[in-house]
Amino acid sequence: MRKLTGLLCIVLLLFALTACGSDSVDTPEPTTNQTTEQEPSEEPIPSPNMETITVFTIDPANMAIMPSQVKKNEADDSVEYITELVLQNLEDDEIRIASAISDGDRAIIAFDSESKPVKGCDEEMEDLILECFANSILDNVEGIHSISFCTEKGPYISENKEMAADEIYASR
Repeated sequence: MRKLTGLLCIVLLLFALTACGSDSVDTPEPTTNQTTEQEPSEEPIPSPNMETITVFTIDPANMAIMPSQVKKNEADDSVEYITELVLQNLEDDEIRIASAISDGDRAIIAFDSESKPVKGCDEEMEDLILECFANSILDNVEGIHSISFCTEKGPYISENKEMAADEIYASR
């Protein structure tokens, strides 16, 4: 019995020493100067120090407009600049803008009459495109209270809708 008790004590002692010392002996300390490669992202993630604005884009899965945070050029919040940001976020080469101007408290966006949303666009997508431009400009351009759409040839006349010259599409 004495041999069994001695053997049991030795096994327990070895087990205790192995369990207690495993962290300090086998685990290497993490170093702070290790670098891990990350794939560069297309757009920088906005940080608290980076000024951003919200423009609207289209969620094709739900066929709805959705807000998108984009980096803001601090020197520019004009109708032309916001129109360009919306155009970039829509990522559709078939949407072309002829001009984007402000006239008093109204923004006037002229689309190329041979491109979307005027041609080659169903009514639902046309409405979404127009809403993206209208909401983004009204939300971000100080002093603009209404927006009108037209083409470089005159009033906005598309395959799906028609707006009179100087008709207000949206206002706040």
